[in-house]
Order: sequence, then structure tokens, then C-alpha cells
Amino acid sequence: MENAPEEYVKKVCEMFKSYGIKSVTMDDVARELGISKKTLYQYFKDKSELVGIILQREFEQKAKEFSKAMDNKPNAIEEVFGYFKVQMELLVNHKPNFMYDLKKYYPMHFEKFNKRKHSRMLDSILKNLKRGKKEGLYRKDLNEELITKMHIVRMESIMSSGLFSFEEIISPLFFSEAFKYHLFGIVSDKGREIVNKNIDNIIANA
Repeated sequence: MENAPEEYVKKVCEMFKSYGIKSVTMDDVARELGISKKTLYQYFKDKSELVGIILQREFEQKAKEFSKAMDNKPNAIEEVFGYFKVQMELLVNHKPNFMYDLKKYYPMHFEKFNKRKHSRMLDSILKNLKRGKKEGLYRKDLNEELITKMHIVRMESIMSSGLFSFEEIISPLFFSEAFKYHLFGIVSDKGREIVNKNIDNIIANA
């Protein structure tokens, strides 16, 4: 297969997120891209391969966003804020139809994507917790592995619980409370002083 132009992958990704994966046919894709099906199959062997390429692109893009948000921060608290900000943006842009179709019709792709996503999240959060403990900003007695897993479960259950409306999730109040909930459970007395002095400015700049 030839390497597909980035613009093709981006357009198909938007189609899948807008209409769901199942409802979009290869005929629809060719029509949207303005190419023949013969040309389309020169880039993608079949729809499954197309889904896999899109997921790879999504993973790489999100990884870059997290790295950009967390790199070169002066301390672990500022770093976790960067992580949290991107995480909230992902929740706001969550497309349930896309994930539902992925899980139901392409379970192998879904499982692979989830494993990679969880691996990235585990690595990022764990590094932040270890950095915060080293800087004396997080509790010395916190269990990094447990806190990391608990945080991931909590974030992923927000959309599936049915307890929050979309309007609530995208509100500044939701972001503020979710951020504080995580942060105040892990900071030391030294870290709490920094948070209390800067929390309003940090959230205001979200």
C-alpha cells in the first residue's frame, strides 16, 4: 500500500467522528476525497486498515498534545495542570458513536488503541507523581501506582456514567472541581501552600 496523504487521513477521521465508523462506506470515503475507489484501494487495503491508520494518527496527535502541555514546566503542579487541561479537552471532544462502533465492529483495533492509550497515561501520570514527591510538593506516603490507576478509571468513567450532561463537562466549574479533587488529594503541606496561592490564576488561564 502507498502512504496516504495526511489530508486524506484527516478527512476520513472527521467523517468517522461525525457519522460513526459503520455508516461510512468506502464509496463515501472515495466520494469525499474526490478520488476513484481504485485509487482509494491503492492507499488502503480495506476499511479495517483505514481504521487502524486513523487510530495511529489519533494516538500520535494526542501524544504530542500531552507532551507539549507538560514539557518544561517549573514544577509538578504546573505540569499536572497541563495534563489535566488536555484531558478535559479530550472529554469535551469525545465522540461516543466513534468509540461505540470501534469497540463493536473493530474490537482488535479498539483493544490495541486502548492499551497504547493507557500505557501513555500511566507513564505520564506516574512520572508526574514521582516528580512531585521528589520536589516535596506531593505527599511522601502516596502510592504512585494506585493513584495513577484510580485517576485513569475516574476520568474514563465520567462520560459513561450518564450522571453529567455535556454542558456540565465543558463548564469552567467542572474543570475547576475535577482539577482540585485530584490535586488536593495528593499535595503535601508545601504543595498545598503553592496551590492555594496560585489555583485561581492557574484555572483562569485554562
